[in-house]
Amino acid sequence: LIVLPHNLLVVDYGLGHPGSVHDAWAFQGTHIASNPMQLIPCDHWTWADSAYPSETWCVVPFKKPKGGRLSRDQNVYNKYLSKVRT
Repeated sequence: LIVLPHNLLVVDYGLGHPGSVHDAWAFQGTHIASNPMQLIPCDHWTWADSAYPSETWCVVPFKKPKGGRLSRDQNVYNKYLSKVRT
């Protein structure tokens, strides 16, 4: 289910995948993954968890780089993003 955060409008959904399919794989079968500009207005976006792609229209948390650490600002961002998208 993909919902725009500013007005809670449902813009896309995916059906037919069993519960054991990873979210990122199920997402690839949605209309929004193949044509986001048709569903999300200019200068708008949706929030998602780190399994989804980071795009101009899809805001995801920062991922820790291999062998590295997130900056303080990235950790703060992730903290507040997790409160919004949950």
